[in-house]
Amino acid sequence: MPERRFPRLVGLYSQAIKEYCEALEWDHEKFKVCISDEGISHPDLYLEDPNAGIIDKLSQFLEPTNQSSIFIIWDEVGMGKSSIRDFVVKSLEEVEAYHALLITDPRLTPFQFLRVITSQLGLEIPGVERRQIRDALEEKLLELSEQGMHIVIWVDEAEKITKEVMGELRALSDLKTEGGTKACKLILSGTPRLVEKIEEYITKDPENVAAFDDRASLNTFRLSKWTAKDIMNYWRLLSSFCGRRNPFTPEAAETVYKISEGKPRTIAQVTKLVLNLKAMDYHMSRGSLEISSGNVLLALKGCLSEGE
Repeated sequence: MPERRFPRLVGLYSQAIKEYCEALEWDHEKFKVCISDEGISHPDLYLEDPNAGIIDKLSQFLEPTNQSSIFIIWDEVGMGKSSIRDFVVKSLEEVEAYHALLITDPRLTPFQFLRVITSQLGLEIPGVERRQIRDALEEKLLELSEQGMHIVIWVDEAEKITKEVMGELRALSDLKTEGGTKACKLILSGTPRLVEKIEEYITKDPENVAAFDDRASLNTFRLSKWTAKDIMNYWRLLSSFCGRRNPFTPEAAETVYKISEGKPRTIAQVTKLVLNLKAMDYHMSRGSLEISSGNVLLALKGCLSEGE
């Protein structure tokens, strides 16, 4: 019976990547978790430079005396919204008196939406009516705020929320302690459709303007594309995270920039592909560890030819 190619290739790639990591003095276990098909998969690899403004704006927004209650992050798919989300949520874990709640799939009914939040706060509410759950949630948020705890609710893919859930967000954004402090902060991230939905929501009912901090002062941030310099900085960060040596050349960064059009997810995916194929090349030839522009083009050429 002839040897099956697929199992042999799986084992070969696994061995090749281990050998390449060893040659670079990289931690193989760290390398395995640093990049996924969705892009940058570890919060320690979030590159602040391309969107330095968002760090400043979010820091000001989350400051307790800031009375704004909703922050919008938006752009097309693949621009790094999830990476920013994971970075901010992880960073808040290190800040005293802050607690972040994360909703990654907002395709929920208002009842389910409130249930998810209360569950993350550790509340067990026997009631089955939305009003009961909302009352209990508001009471808990006010209690935590009075105790000096700052609750941040992050809703990802927020363009998928319904008008009814938008109403629940409006109610939460209005919630204040007796001293006038906002009981929680809301961060919504999504595609351009999210901005359109909010505009539609505000237009249909003028009362919603105040709930969303008025369009004149609404905190919104559109993400920036990466430059070749940003890509090189990302590779330096990746190399430092995994170990030591950075095998990528500036010419490779220029090539990846042109191919990816500066989209972070595409950059991460190309990085993973090139590393895998370079590892196999090193395994077979014990040649150079360096990743050049030619290696990038060769990897993508092979990927495209396999898809034809």
